[in-house]
Amino acid sequence: MRTVLLIAANFVREQRWPILVLLLWVLVMCVLGLIMDVRNNREDLIDIFRQLPIYGIAFAVFIGGAAIHNERKSRRILAVLSKSVRRGQYISGLLVGMIFALALYAFCMGLTGTWVLGQGGFSLTLLWFLMLSFVVACVLASALAVFFSTFMTPLFATLATGLVLGIPFVLMLQFGRNWAFLIPVYPLLDGFQKASFSTRLQPDWRPFIFAAVEIVGFWLLASWIFARRDIALALD
Repeated sequence: MRTVLLIAANFVREQRWPILVLLLWVLVMCVLGLIMDVRNNREDLIDIFRQLPIYGIAFAVFIGGAAIHNERKSRRILAVLSKSVRRGQYISGLLVGMIFALALYAFCMGLTGTWVLGQGGFSLTLLWFLMLSFVVACVLASALAVFFSTFMTPLFATLATGLVLGIPFVLMLQFGRNWAFLIPVYPLLDGFQKASFSTRLQPDWRPFIFAAVEIVGFWLLASWIFARRDIALALD
């Protein structure tokens, strides 16, 4: 476990600038909370709040798709794996690092929402449930991106992740809502789009169960494939 945490901490340190840029979006909402009359601009603020998860998902997909490639390009991965670190531990460390970064973003988003939206009467119980949904959705997207990154370049891993995340949404539009649970990122984030100051918490735990199973599945597949890849080859 200590090895996984060390890899995760190193990953967060290497990605500190993208994480800082991500947190700046939360700062924008803080500033708006200071300069705007919350009770008279509730709909504008809720619209901005609904956009924040998009940046988190984008971060999860882009960083997850490029994590292994960047480590191989810098040759850091060889130094780590030469110290009796198993491939599965390395994949776990990357995912834990991404979970920490995304949880930090969700926590800051939740605190800001508590302060800004709470003034307008937004349900705080619903707010923090949405933060939990957001983190799980991002972790699922990250696990999928890391899975593809074990055998694809960052560009193709990112494109493949976006395609796979989009397929359930298209199937849902054509054949019904149950198809969205195939890769349940949309059901997890749907609460953001429907959230309003009059909405109260009505939790649906099904997408969490599906997401947990798929996260473990993608992690196991990524570890299995990565264990069979030759990472000593130089990258251009």
